[in-house]
Amino acid sequence: MDQSQDKNTVLIIYPATFKFPGLHIGIASLSSGLKEKGYQVKVFDTVFYDLLGEQDWNKLRSDRLMSKKIVNEDEHWKVKTTDMKEDLIKVLDEYQPKIVGISMTEPVYDLGLQLSRIVKQHCKDAIVIAGGVFPTLSPDIVIKEDSIDVVCVGEGEMTLPELCDRIYQKKYFTDIPGMWVKNSGKIYKNSPAKLQDINNLPHPDFSVFDEPIFYKAMQGRLYKMVNIETSRGCPYNCSYCASPELKSFSFKNDIGSYYRNLDMERVIEQLHYQIGKHSPEFIYFSSETFLAMSKKDFDMFVEEYRKIKIPFWFQTRFETITEERIKALKEVGMFWLTLGIEHGNEDFRKKILKRGCTTNSIIEGANILSKLNVGASLNNMMGFPFENRELIFETIKLNKKLFEMNNKFESNIFMFVPYRGTELYEICRKNGLLPQEDYSAAHTLNSLSDESTLNFTEEYKRELKGLLKTFNLYIKLPEKYWPEIKIAERSDEEGSSAFNRLSQLL
Repeated sequence: MDQSQDKNTVLIIYPATFKFPGLHIGIASLSSGLKEKGYQVKVFDTVFYDLLGEQDWNKLRSDRLMSKKIVNEDEHWKVKTTDMKEDLIKVLDEYQPKIVGISMTEPVYDLGLQLSRIVKQHCKDAIVIAGGVFPTLSPDIVIKEDSIDVVCVGEGEMTLPELCDRIYQKKYFTDIPGMWVKNSGKIYKNSPAKLQDINNLPHPDFSVFDEPIFYKAMQGRLYKMVNIETSRGCPYNCSYCASPELKSFSFKNDIGSYYRNLDMERVIEQLHYQIGKHSPEFIYFSSETFLAMSKKDFDMFVEEYRKIKIPFWFQTRFETITEERIKALKEVGMFWLTLGIEHGNEDFRKKILKRGCTTNSIIEGANILSKLNVGASLNNMMGFPFENRELIFETIKLNKKLFEMNNKFESNIFMFVPYRGTELYEICRKNGLLPQEDYSAAHTLNSLSDESTLNFTEEYKRELKGLLKTFNLYIKLPEKYWPEIKIAERSDEEGSSAFNRLSQLL
């Protein structure tokens, strides 16, 4: 017998966008919980399979003039030339798993189903469990799939090991909290499980990932990065995000607070653990809003990080930026941060996107970063319902103003996608902007696409596509070029020629 079959093995499948690496904390946390219970864990990922001849994330960002082209990609990444299905079957043959978990988000749901069907065709007796944000928010859709036996609704660090124990011990498992179980033609919809105190969970187990997945781009180079979780959830209520629905779900079911902070002592402990185990070149703090921490925690972080001296980056909100904090963080190794603008019109941000951040707060935060010579990625979207060209240009003009303040700012632009479980999804549905009422192929497009998924006119869709392409030309070039940039919005030969010519000026 193969040595890998000596222990009870759980296979976790990680469907991912092509060349969109980075450590998946959810899977890593599941792995550490399973290993504590004595299980062996194997992860099969699709990060480096070019399944559709698709444009990869980093090239797309470079082509949209959002970031620098990666110069050392060949040193750390290698596109797989083998067949994904055959490779998965080899893993199934080697490990013979009784339990297969699949982590699903909406953009990769179709790919996840494809992989689940391969599992069922090759290992008919394996129990296939779907988990992640999409199965949590849409369990009724996922449980209907013939290749899915169980849906994990909510977090799985405690419930997945319990499910595995019962399956391997051949015990009844249809009553586990947090699980929807399909058995003998019946679906058992159990109540949600209580949320865990994340301070009591073992450190995420990144050893289950292949080395190339550790490498992410930062300013045109790939660095080995480790993700450190400082909190779960988000205290804000943006209408394009699933976090408000997850908070509401937790409240309605009385399972605990969805937004939870890790004690700073535990964050520091995790830092030293992961650094000692993986020797990263960069640290990414994966909190939704890193600077939403108390003064006591912030001071402790700064004092302890002085001893670590590894560059780091994080995401936060403009409202949380203060000169004192940014200066202190820069002194101990902060290299970069990511901030959300999302839209340039304050009224639109507040009423449609439910972002209370004022334009003055954005400018004040940007001024602080400029004064301290700190660079940042600024996230923006377009293609919202109730938006038009004039409103999109307010986003362009605000980003342009910030870029003129600090040329180390990089403006990211993405097409809005109405993901299920968000307030804007419901708004789009009620206003007839979704392709059809039932779940459809629209979810196969995501924010990396330059095509809107909404029921706009073809003319407006073409206009959106052109504005997405030229967004950074409008920001980075003087206004005297704007008439020529408008030509570059077009997809014809003249438009392409103008775009290439103007791009050379940057």
